[in-house]
Amino acid sequence: MAEANKVLTGRRKGPDAVIKAVWWIVGISWLLIITALLIASEAQPKFETFFDRMVKIPVRNYVDRNLLQNAFYVLLLNLLVCITGFVLNLLRHKRKTDRISKSIIVLGVITLAGILWYLVL
Repeated sequence: MAEANKVLTGRRKGPDAVIKAVWWIVGISWLLIITALLIASEAQPKFETFFDRMVKIPVRNYVDRNLLQNAFYVLLLNLLVCITGFVLNLLRHKRKTDRISKSIIVLGVITLAGILWYLVL
């Protein structure tokens, strides 16, 4: 009977290694998304400016497929990172105070949309 009235106290003193790993994975995933967006924007056709016309510099007027392919590979890597982070987050989801990182889910959906966009394009 005395054991039923015993108050349980939390033994966690802060975020453990798994939670810190999930935080790092979220940061890496954001960096990969930004990298893929920068690569994809660089692959877009360039606009001719006044100075390009004046100096007669040729401007690329087509989408660079090699750069888009590199952005696709970065997105695939990001999808693997997001899946790893999500699995690690699920492994730590044992207490009711533990939360699933919304950033990993959002970044995974954005990455999947980018991969599907590349495959359709």
